[in-house]
Amino acid sequence: MKKLASLADIAPDTEFLSGIDMTGNLQRLFHTPTQVPASLFLLCTRGNCSVSIHLNSYELRPNTLAVVFPEQFLQITGQSNDCRFLFVAFSPLLTRGSTLFSKLLEFAPYLYEQPILHLSDPLADFFARLFMLCIKSARLTEPIMLKSLYQTYYFQFTMCMANLQMKNSQEAHTPYNRNEEIVRELARHIIENYKKERNISFYADKMHLSPQHLSTTIKKATGRTLTDIISNLVINDAKGKLRSTELTIQEIAYSLNFPDISFFGKYFKRYTGLSPKQYRKQK
Repeated sequence: MKKLASLADIAPDTEFLSGIDMTGNLQRLFHTPTQVPASLFLLCTRGNCSVSIHLNSYELRPNTLAVVFPEQFLQITGQSNDCRFLFVAFSPLLTRGSTLFSKLLEFAPYLYEQPILHLSDPLADFFARLFMLCIKSARLTEPIMLKSLYQTYYFQFTMCMANLQMKNSQEAHTPYNRNEEIVRELARHIIENYKKERNISFYADKMHLSPQHLSTTIKKATGRTLTDIISNLVINDAKGKLRSTELTIQEIAYSLNFPDISFFGKYFKRYTGLSPKQYRKQK
C-alpha cells in the first residue's frame, strides 16, 4: 500500500483503490472518526483491532470482513502490531453508475445494520482471493475494461456479504413476516433519503401505506417510533461531521436539509442534550 498522509492525497478522480496494509497506514488515516469517501471493504488477515463504523464499535480478528459505505465515519481505535488488512475501495461515481446499483440498494440495509462478518476459513479464503484479484486487476491498462471489472467486483463483494448476513439472520430468527419486511423496506428508504426527508408521510407514500399504519407497524416490530429511527441517523451523521470535519455548523445544518442553524441547533439538543457547539468542543 502506498503510504498516504491523509485522504486528501488521493486524486479526486480516483475510482478504485486496492492493496495490502502491512504498515498500519489505515490506522494512521483513520485514527480519528473520518468520513469515508468510498465504499471500503476490509479483510483482517492477521492480528486484531477495534474499529468504530458510524459511531458503533466492533472488534476485528483474522477472517473478519468489514464494509464502510460512502459518507459513513470510520475510526480505527486500536490494533495489534501484527495486524494486517486486505482492502478495496470503490468510488460512489463508479458504483452508482452501474446498472446493478438499484439492485444493490435492496441489500444495503443488511450491511448498514451489521457491517462486519466473521468468516469460516473457506469463505475467508474465497474473499482473500477476490481481494487479490482486485489488486492484480489494477495493473491492467484498458480503462473501459477496468471500469466494468470494478463494477462487477463491487457487486460481488456487496451481494456475497449481504447474502451471508441474510443467511445468518434467517438462521438466528424465524422467517420474516410482513411486518419485518416493512421494517427492512423502510430501512432502505430512510438510508436513501434521511438527509432530505424526516416527514413520516414521505416514507408512508413511498411504501404505499398510511402514515398511521406505517408508524404502528414500526413501533410494534422494533419498539421504537419511526421519528426516533430517522432522527438517530440524522444525529449520528451530524455528530460525525461535528467531530471529524472542518464544516461550519451552518454548513452541517444545510447538508442535512435544515432550514437554518437555529432549527438545527434545537433539533440536535433535543436528542443529545447539548448544542452542536458544545458537542464539537467535547473531546
